[in-house]
Amino acid sequence: MATRTAQAITVGGVTPTYHAATATTGDKVLADSRTWVHFKNGSGGAITVTVSGAGETSYGEALPDKVYNLSTGAEQWIPMLPEFGDPEDGRLVTFVAAPVTTVTFAVGRI
Repeated sequence: MATRTAQAITVGGVTPTYHAATATTGDKVLADSRTWVHFKNGSGGAITVTVSGAGETSYGEALPDKVYNLSTGAEQWIPMLPEFGDPEDGRLVTFVAAPVTTVTFAVGRI
């Protein structure tokens, strides 16, 4: 599992750095309202990206995982909302792509 740092998206623009998705254990980023992950599905089939629902709601219920579906060749921006952050892991959020073959992602912060 790799912890990635979001690239700042500025007025001058940014060339995103893409990473290979990590199998099974996933990857982590800091959850906040300005961080997004851009996924590219370069595989020959559909994939899912599961964002862990760490922590609890304001009324004590466990947060569910959030699952996103990407079709063959699709790209998608997924927000890493503050609610996704694990309070016991420095507010980091874990996401797992499956399958990971030819799936890449970049992390940006607006």
